[in-house]
Amino acid sequence: MAIPALVGAAAALGVLAVTGQLGGGDVTVIRESAPMATTASSPSDAAAVAEDAVQRGGALSVAEIVRRESPAVVLIEAKSDSGDGGLGSGFLIDRDGHILTNAHVVDGSDDTTVTFSDGTVEKARILGVDKSTDLAVIKIATVPAGIRPVPLGSSSGLVVGQEVVAIGNPYGLERTATTGIVSALERTIESPNGFAIQNAIQTDAAINQGNSGGPLFDRAGRVVGMNSQMASQNGGNVGLGFAVPIDTIRPIAQAVITGGRAEHAWIGISGRELTPAMAKQLDLTGRRGVVIAELVKDGPAAKAGLEAADDADATVPRGGDLIVAINGRPVQDMADVSRAVAGRQVGDSITVTVLRDGQEKTVTLRLEDRPASIGRG
Repeated sequence: MAIPALVGAAAALGVLAVTGQLGGGDVTVIRESAPMATTASSPSDAAAVAEDAVQRGGALSVAEIVRRESPAVVLIEAKSDSGDGGLGSGFLIDRDGHILTNAHVVDGSDDTTVTFSDGTVEKARILGVDKSTDLAVIKIATVPAGIRPVPLGSSSGLVVGQEVVAIGNPYGLERTATTGIVSALERTIESPNGFAIQNAIQTDAAINQGNSGGPLFDRAGRVVGMNSQMASQNGGNVGLGFAVPIDTIRPIAQAVITGGRAEHAWIGISGRELTPAMAKQLDLTGRRGVVIAELVKDGPAAKAGLEAADDADATVPRGGDLIVAINGRPVQDMADVSRAVAGRQVGDSITVTVLRDGQEKTVTLRLEDRPASIGRG
């Protein structure tokens, strides 16, 4: 079956495409759990954002981004005792030798090496692997002189249509640069262990096998995502690539570096978007937010006293709390909730504003580490 037919048929069912992880031939499924969204209200707004960046001197040429940042993008070779191995990409984030890549690039490796642009080859130690976000942190003992770590940006301000640059090692061809745009936001992709990775970035910048773990840059030369998957029928690029947002990666990587294990900030709810039709029937016309459908027992939201709807599965759920903002920022769907939580660390406190019985109420809750058997929140 050809990819165009597959995409067209799948989109109507809520399944975007069949994809391959970029570091190997494994097949996974990407699901679209939220409509395409941007932080700009229209293409003209997105263009204005980009123009503002240029006026402020924030936009760099592609050539300048490649010149400045590609030395810190490494080729990763991972081998196991059984003789299996693969190639991938990674990027240096500090002078202590910490490198980020995809979990599926190095998972199971007994011999991991990284190669820099100057030809320096270093043995790497795997500090931690988090399959639920497809993230691995590896470390080398010595960073070559003159290599500057890449700057980490934020994925929260991305808009559809914004230009991005991918640098990696497709098919082992070192430090290949490709350009494109952010094609869509709020995609949901499946991690190696089956957990959903929320708010993935879709891009048409050409990425292929071997790009796994490489950085996706904005035009200011800051990392906004980690290239992870592509949609393909035969392993080749068809303009559908997906990156894990840096705002999702950053707190988990920090937990691995400081504590030796991955942690996932967790609120402990499942929820439903308040649609205009639902809002009308509830006399809430014009309101947006997330209806709390279920609270995980003894989870952070339950401890904070939040309330779930009486009948969450009903066409129009009644009772319970409607989340309208987190830390003062409006939310419209579960992707917004996930993004607000994913960018935080375990132990952080957040404020959640809810509408209850017609009145707004703000509560403070402390984020906890997500239990291994629960993927909600």
